[in-house]
Amino acid sequence: MTSQETIEARSAADRAFFLYQRLVALFLLLLIGVTYPLWIDQTQFPAVPVIQGLCAVPGLVDIILWGTLIALLIAIQWLGPRSQMSPKLWLATSLVLVLCFALNQHRFQPWAYQFAVLGLIFGLAPPRNAWQMTIWISLSIYFYSAVSKLDPSFVNELGSDFMLTISSIAGFPMSQDQLASWKWLALGFPIFELIAFFLLLIPRTRKLGIAAACLMHVGLILVLGPVGLSHSWGVLIWNVFFITQTILLFGFPQPSETSDTAPNATFRLSAARAICVLVIIFPTFEIVGLGDPWPAWGLYASHVGRTHLFLSRHAVNHLPEPWRKFVDTQASDDLFVPVQLEKWSLQTTGAPIYPGQRFSFAVARAFVTKTDTSRSVRLVIESPAGRFQDDREADTFAGDKIGMQADRRFWLNTKPRDAFLEAP
Repeated sequence: MTSQETIEARSAADRAFFLYQRLVALFLLLLIGVTYPLWIDQTQFPAVPVIQGLCAVPGLVDIILWGTLIALLIAIQWLGPRSQMSPKLWLATSLVLVLCFALNQHRFQPWAYQFAVLGLIFGLAPPRNAWQMTIWISLSIYFYSAVSKLDPSFVNELGSDFMLTISSIAGFPMSQDQLASWKWLALGFPIFELIAFFLLLIPRTRKLGIAAACLMHVGLILVLGPVGLSHSWGVLIWNVFFITQTILLFGFPQPSETSDTAPNATFRLSAARAICVLVIIFPTFEIVGLGDPWPAWGLYASHVGRTHLFLSRHAVNHLPEPWRKFVDTQASDDLFVPVQLEKWSLQTTGAPIYPGQRFSFAVARAFVTKTDTSRSVRLVIESPAGRFQDDREADTFAGDKIGMQADRRFWLNTKPRDAFLEAP
């Protein structure tokens, strides 16, 4: 423990915020650990860079970045938040995360995005200002997450799954038919989240807000955990982090103005504030179709656009054995059966697939290229659902038109890294 940390804080709020910084580093280590294939392996699941020019970057670079990231997080834990090296370590951590995102869009998980932003704020702003900005970012997550689910698509899809899971856990299992007249109650999930947001926003009601937010995350862990929908470990660990975050950020009064607080008019503080404002306003772009769901905090949202891949039934038998388990031949008796891209992601990386049309399109493109099935597949691209009606437009095309469709539809790259395309 360094000498700086012996005077780590002068108040309970200061101690809580510095403990919070330690927990950010610890939970980032845990989340990278449970999703480690996502960071160091490009052979089992396609890694899709942000720009096509990065497709030829060798996998050794990813391993070096992963090792550097682990070393930085361990150093942050070892030296402590009050170390003079701490801001530099946080900035370096965020830089490495950004490089990792650039090499694979799939790594832009919502928790990775949140921690990259927090690293920049911890590295640029004095503790008191960093605390305030972290509060606002946390509140924005609750607000936009709730708003993203206030639509018919959530009621009809994931919200209904939540309702069926809760009824099963409670010992009163329901069928889809029994749920039909009650599924509108699924709106209670985002409404409760919105209530927690307002309670946390107002200082006088923050104790109730802490209780509401923690109750919500405990419920999500129950619904999404092993006794429920069996989502990935990353989702569950991130919800545990939110419980600790809510207590440490909102359970104490504002940290005191300490003597080592930097002047407000510094360039570093201005940069931190600009980052905070950008993170808070960016989700509004997703509403008009100019942003991805996760950086807009569209968590568990169902309205997002989608890409589906279908493989002709006769071609399934010609696939190598490891690939067949991702094709659902029991889904229907149709000639074309769905390739389960989400299942492929969860089983090989430990992380849910990046939502939206573009990344699923890129994964489908990699599947077709790897298995040489361009003449045996169909892709269906669905538009985002309406905010007031659960209606989508669908466009279907053959696998041999993937390249043309990619150039026409998407700004960012949809080609996988070369490592995935190499022969096993």
